[in-house]
Amino acid sequence: MNTLRKALEILDFIVKNPGDVSVTEVAERFGMSVSNAYKYLVVLEERGLVLRKRDKRYIPGYKLVEYGSLVLRRIDLRDIAHDHLVEVMKKTGETVHLILKDGLEGVYIDKVEGEHSLPMVSRVGMKIDLYSTASGKAILAFLPNDELEEYLNLIELKPKTPSTITDPRVLKRELEKIRRQGYAVDNEENEIGIMCVGVPIFDHREYPIAAMSISGAARKFTKEKIEEYANLLVEVAEKISKKLGY
Repeated sequence: MNTLRKALEILDFIVKNPGDVSVTEVAERFGMSVSNAYKYLVVLEERGLVLRKRDKRYIPGYKLVEYGSLVLRRIDLRDIAHDHLVEVMKKTGETVHLILKDGLEGVYIDKVEGEHSLPMVSRVGMKIDLYSTASGKAILAFLPNDELEEYLNLIELKPKTPSTITDPRVLKRELEKIRRQGYAVDNEENEIGIMCVGVPIFDHREYPIAAMSISGAARKFTKEKIEEYANLLVEVAEKISKKLGY
């Protein structure tokens, strides 16, 4: 067990080191002889976990990339986020949504009904437009510039309510504001009588793959409530993003 633990500690040292590592550096770091350090490195190299360069210094191996890819494929965002959504609902009494970016749209992948919230048309599996919802705008605001421009060129900003933003220039200014403050607000832009606060969720590439939001009766969403909900969502979304490798 101690041997396994030491091998993992050496691997962790190499992975987190900003540069390559020599056998001597490993030996000094872990208080062992050069020959013992070399034995550990040989095993790690045989498994593809480290790679020995021509100058006999070591860097992380390609096997780690393969493992990382396999882990990411098995990660279920809903499983990771659900308890956090329940936590937010209990603290606010409002409905909490989890939305995954799906091409030019979003899709609800989880919904926790608020104890005191109004009935809403949203349901798990339902597609939504990104430009008219707090979650959607939170995602759009943090997209790479070229991807955002492509989205704006391809999508038609159709009015859902009298408050829906339908001018691309106005939407871009709104997204710039969202990017600065870290959260988005949907002021009856998607559904009359409903107001939402949303924040992005990032993956290991620092890409906004999803978002979560608090939704409720517009009349209850005072400026103070919006700030309170935004702070709570930012805190919770950071926890979820970290679990995704952000």
